[in-house]
Amino acid sequence: MTTVRELLFGSAAAELEAAEKLAASGAVNSPAVCQAVVGRLSQALDFEVSDLLLQAFRIQSRLLTAARETHAQPGTVQRVTLKTYELPWEHEFELDVTVSRKHLMTMTAMLRLNLEVTALAAVVQKGHLTDVEGGRYRVTADLSVQGRAIASRERLFELPYELKCGSGIPLISAARSR
Repeated sequence: MTTVRELLFGSAAAELEAAEKLAASGAVNSPAVCQAVVGRLSQALDFEVSDLLLQAFRIQSRLLTAARETHAQPGTVQRVTLKTYELPWEHEFELDVTVSRKHLMTMTAMLRLNLEVTALAAVVQKGHLTDVEGGRYRVTADLSVQGRAIASRERLFELPYELKCGSGIPLISAARSR
């Protein structure tokens, strides 16, 4: 399962490239501070891309409708197909930058993701997502610091490999308690 950090900074070279872009932008003068900023960003972005998709499914989707119906009628199973499902997501956050335990500054970072799911085939029962039989999602990620772009990536994922259901992922709060 891929994290946002892996998507944007899949290698040390990509982190170095982002630090160099930040330095070239003029937002920060010191290369060491730029590396510290990118290091903090790397930590902050260590969450799975698929978590955002699940959050969206829990708010509004045909999967949510199926979860409510299968929870209300135990024993029913629904196969849900989504031709296209698009989720734009953005998050602005503050980063405290420290070097050698000394607070240097607070910077603002903006992460923008666009997830586009196509041909999703999923199974829902008892309010849970129990299987993903097909589908893909394209993720476009853009990261900026102090309004200056430092990293951008796009990648196509196969949903059955990225969204592991295990014994089922609850899609509604009533299903979480069981």
